[in-house]
Amino acid sequence: MAESDGRASGYLMDLINFLRSIFQVFTHLPGKVAQTACMSACQHLSTSLMQMLLDSELKQISMGAVQQFNLDVIQCELFASSEPVPGFQGDTLQLAFIDLRQLLDLFMVWDWSTYLADYGQPASKYLRVNPHAALTLLEKMKDTSKKNNIFAQFRKNDRDRQKLIETVVRQLRGLVTGMSQHT
Repeated sequence: MAESDGRASGYLMDLINFLRSIFQVFTHLPGKVAQTACMSACQHLSTSLMQMLLDSELKQISMGAVQQFNLDVIQCELFASSEPVPGFQGDTLQLAFIDLRQLLDLFMVWDWSTYLADYGQPASKYLRVNPHAALTLLEKMKDTSKKNNIFAQFRKNDRDRQKLIETVVRQLRGLVTGMSQHT
């Protein structure tokens, strides 16, 4: 996908509409039961979306596809903030999507200097971004830009971007290696 189509994916909107209708039926259940079901559904959706993004079968991904995925996650966050089941404190339900949100924000803003400088700090803007997840996604993007643009090596902006990606990949590999040595 070269660029996003500007709206959330149909399959995701169908799923969100299905969940809305299911949770409307839950109004007769005790509050805690409905809240647990809703939180579990949001956590499952978040985990499934993250797995889809990082799946080893997905060999490459474009920035357009990441932008489309971001629109899908925004719809999930809007669903969570709409309080599909009453009784949640503040943005508790939206926190189910925080790992995805921070990972996508990192890629959408291309904020690698902040991520790498603040990694491991308790107040980091990208505290929930696992270096392994960031590396996996970045390598999928690196492959895309190499394969889809044979003339990229002739354009300075594309060459500079490739160098930046390669530098960040090396630094992320260092973080991942450091993590594996501590476990």
